[in-house]
Amino acid sequence: MLDAIVCFGDSLTQHGYDVSKRGWVSQLSLAYIRRLDVINRGFSGFTSRWVLPLVPQLITPFKPKLLTILFGSNDSLLPSNPRHVPIAEFKSNIEQIVASCLPGTRIVLITPPSLGEKLYARHQTDRSMERTFESVKACADAVRDVARDLAVPCVDLWKAVEEKTKEIGGDLDGYDAFSYDGVHLNAGGNDLLFELLMQTIKSRFPELDPDSVQYLVPDHATVSASIAKGEDVGSIVLKNL
Repeated sequence: MLDAIVCFGDSLTQHGYDVSKRGWVSQLSLAYIRRLDVINRGFSGFTSRWVLPLVPQLITPFKPKLLTILFGSNDSLLPSNPRHVPIAEFKSNIEQIVASCLPGTRIVLITPPSLGEKLYARHQTDRSMERTFESVKACADAVRDVARDLAVPCVDLWKAVEEKTKEIGGDLDGYDAFSYDGVHLNAGGNDLLFELLMQTIKSRFPELDPDSVQYLVPDHATVSASIAKGEDVGSIVLKNL
């Protein structure tokens, strides 16, 4: 098993592989190609409560070098929805996920992006508002609290979107620059999250900066030069594995 980065979350992570929207997980995969495997463990529609049983089977066995954790958009559904998770439980669930990590795993918590209520209402076919700006904000606040209490880095996507939408404005208050339905990320939102995540990795875990992680298999020029010196191709390509 090769060293890996695991991205754990809900639809914001699952859809992070959608290259048509410049998915942030696909961008991460490209950044680490031939260096670290990037594994998408996003589960659309799931909450922090629902994913807890999955951790021992789908996260821990990979012994990831880096684990990103992004939940809250579904936990923030209103109490009338059966998927609603109270804030105290939400915080406890995130803490349990972090505690389950093996020593040596670097962890980055990510807040859910802020909710664009006008854009969200436009995309609700029954015009119901299952989540609100304030309910998502409460989950974002909780993620920041956990990150502070556990001394782990936090990518504050909620704050970043809020700051940028205020600059943009418009009929949909600027949220359409980062989301296609008020909740999920479009290309602009994915670019923003990827940029913030890479900034955090490079500043907090410089050893995991892609430029600092060697190729798993040497590049073709190195292999060619080594063969020219009489080295065995098998020993050359396998020496880092």
